[in-house]
Amino acid sequence: MIGALFSLIVMVASAPELSDSTLNHWRDYIRPSAQEQAFLEIPWRESFFTAVKEAQEKDRPILLWTMNGHPLGCT
Repeated sequence: MIGALFSLIVMVASAPELSDSTLNHWRDYIRPSAQEQAFLEIPWRESFFTAVKEAQEKDRPILLWTMNGHPLGCT
């Protein structure tokens, strides 16, 4: 049991191979997909007041995203 656990840890902990032949694979693996970048198509506004004015003109709701602390959760 301990041997199987140790071999699993060694397999997981080994660094992936990066060479000229694997570069394209890892680049495509790391690069975000179109679905993951869909948030870039949202028409963000630079200030809340600008969003309020536009929402009132178009009779649409506003999503106000606020947070407290470090954006990566390192508080």
